[in-house]
Amino acid sequence: MKSGLASLSVAALLAVAAPSAEAETVEHMYSPQTVDVIELTLPPASKAALEEDPEGDYVEGTFALAETDGSPDGVGPASTPLTVGIRLKGDGSFQGLDGKAAFKLKFNEFVKKQAFLGLKKMTLNNMAQDPSMIHEALAYEVFRAAGIVAPRTGFASVRVNGEDYGIHLNLEAMDVVALERHHGGFEDPQHLYEGNYLADALQPSLGKFEVDEGDDEDLSDLEALAAAVEAEDPGPFLERMAPVADLDQMTRMWAVENYLAHWDGYAGLGGPNNFYLHSRPDGVFEMLPWGTDQTWEEPQLGFGHRGGVLFKRCLADQACLELYLAALKGVEATVAGLGLDGRATAMAELLRPWQQLEAEPRKLYGDEEIAAEVEATRAFISGRPASLAEWLEDGPQPEPEPEPEPAPLPDPALPRDPVVGPLPRFTGPIEIDRSRISRGVMISRVDVPAAGGVTQVASRVGKKEGAIACSARQVATGAGEVTIRCRLSGAVRRRIAAGRLRLSVSTRFDAGKGTPETLTRIVILARETG
Repeated sequence: MKSGLASLSVAALLAVAAPSAEAETVEHMYSPQTVDVIELTLPPASKAALEEDPEGDYVEGTFALAETDGSPDGVGPASTPLTVGIRLKGDGSFQGLDGKAAFKLKFNEFVKKQAFLGLKKMTLNNMAQDPSMIHEALAYEVFRAAGIVAPRTGFASVRVNGEDYGIHLNLEAMDVVALERHHGGFEDPQHLYEGNYLADALQPSLGKFEVDEGDDEDLSDLEALAAAVEAEDPGPFLERMAPVADLDQMTRMWAVENYLAHWDGYAGLGGPNNFYLHSRPDGVFEMLPWGTDQTWEEPQLGFGHRGGVLFKRCLADQACLELYLAALKGVEATVAGLGLDGRATAMAELLRPWQQLEAEPRKLYGDEEIAAEVEATRAFISGRPASLAEWLEDGPQPEPEPEPEPAPLPDPALPRDPVVGPLPRFTGPIEIDRSRISRGVMISRVDVPAAGGVTQVASRVGKKEGAIACSARQVATGAGEVTIRCRLSGAVRRRIAAGRLRLSVSTRFDAGKGTPETLTRIVILARETG
């Protein structure tokens, strides 16, 4: 690859350019037919800090970007390097610096008020859970076309200290900059809450939200949303929620999620994950998508899964259900006009020469596997309208509520050194084999009886009982073995380094119909002794 990264003062010129020119440059960067080259540098101290504590704070490094003509041989001049904050990102997709790491960048972390093309942050996804490398770009395009605020995307070939880290998705950060662009500006106060696994509009679940924008001390808007959901004398759901939730917008959000088979989103299998709640200045919430890498794939999940409480209550309310059904039909019509098959093909062709430059240990998928996943995505696009028609013809019915999960089983403890020793084998409705801890990640092989979603959650037992140690989800395309990578939090890893820690590990399989099957066990993690 031609580096093209001679230091020029492009960034300085952009800093004084007219807003229209800056916006035009950002639009180019966030185009799914764009590949930029991003050069990051990490001084020895910063690199060591990321290796020692991958979940730690931002470390100091530099950033530069060069536009290309779309090919590895057409790299242009680079912007002047900026001092920025750099940290690693990812849960199930996490890779360290010795692999295909994903990154979050913060332009004003060390230089006050600094921005790049008006942006405060940048997200570079490694697409580790998407061999096609086109799922996210296609998914967010559908969300935007359906009128849902969603991040823009482009692609970037990332280099760190001169080493090629491969092709990444350049994903627009969801922050106040993005919200102002979408909504045309607004006044504080307002909030953007990031919804991680099991965060929901219920009082016991509010602590699982992260406050990404707004006052992290005043959560009265989120509490008002939960209060409306939990009202003792509820009345019609649509009417009750109108002062706090834009259900017209949310039903479109859920319709797109389910059309894309976004099983790991808010309205997917087994519980909410990967979403944002945005509180507008009038106190009314809208919901925004995130984490769409595991979309467009078999099994072709239905359209009425359990999901979060807002989605479940909506399906149980006739007026809200009608809104959702209308949204599904609207999404189908929107998708029909997007030419997604051609877009998928064009993206795959754009990325192919960049993918072929990737090398071990950062090349996660071979050329044949990538091509097969692209074809599977195109097949899904082709077959999804028929799946929706069949679901509508059968008469939409909410999925049954799952039965309460069983209490933890008093299973044997782990060996004292979990890094080198496998966990005991456990059997039940599903079977867990060869679990182990490696570099702070609990890796489990789970045998499942059919296609569906597999969720693993580890929570602490003892003084901080209930605190989440890790969570991970994966889709099973059929009966057989699924690998779950559950990355332990920094606090848990530090606690293990200091001694022993007891965890309750719950692994659940959900085929989308009937009652999910769950296996819960108590394990003891201990620091390395030799």
